[in-house]
Amino acid sequence: MSDFIWVYVILMVGACLQSVIGFGLGLLCAPVLYWLKPELVPGPMILNALLITALLSFRHRGQIDVRSTSISIAGGTLGVLLAGSALLVVSPEYYQLLLGLTIMAAVMLSVIGVTPRLTALNNLIASALSGFMGTTTSAGGAPMGLLYQRQDQQKIKANLSAFFVYINLFGITVLWATGRVDSSDFTLFLQCIPAILMGWGMSHFVNRSLNNQYVRYLILIVAMLSGLALVVLHG
Repeated sequence: MSDFIWVYVILMVGACLQSVIGFGLGLLCAPVLYWLKPELVPGPMILNALLITALLSFRHRGQIDVRSTSISIAGGTLGVLLAGSALLVVSPEYYQLLLGLTIMAAVMLSVIGVTPRLTALNNLIASALSGFMGTTTSAGGAPMGLLYQRQDQQKIKANLSAFFVYINLFGITVLWATGRVDSSDFTLFLQCIPAILMGWGMSHFVNRSLNNQYVRYLILIVAMLSGLALVVLHG
């Protein structure tokens, strides 16, 4: 029982973070929950992410850029398909280490002032990486977060949420098809729903005190922690 109380606290904070910066639920929660309650990763965590991103997409539906999101979906589809193949033939430790180092390098470049422009090609690359990471680790927000870091916070949340609704839905379908998700994962997800809703509600109060610059700082911090987690836990 005490373990599940901690699960609820972690999920609430993660859902609040996702609601504030547009990603972060998986990045914050997946590494911790993997040790605390490993059966929550990846299936139930992807379903949790699907719920919070659906709520955010509806809340910010007026700021969704259809063209940009369409490109993201194309890249994300490629990433999810590659992830499905990788899960069958490659040990996760190798690509997690590589992705972790890549994310940390991207954060360091951002800190010194080198940030990717929001172009169609960069969007395609970042969304493919996010789709791959989201399906294999339940934590795929960092590449897209880094790409959108200098955009208005409403645009960040709108477009990332719409993208991740698709990626999470596609990802859970691929995991189901490859036998990595079953009915027990859906049961665990149902138990997590109250925590996700409470975290979403908390974000209404947190959002009032944050501007675009603070949101960018949070994106960089969460992305760096994501990279570190992938490197440290890759074995």
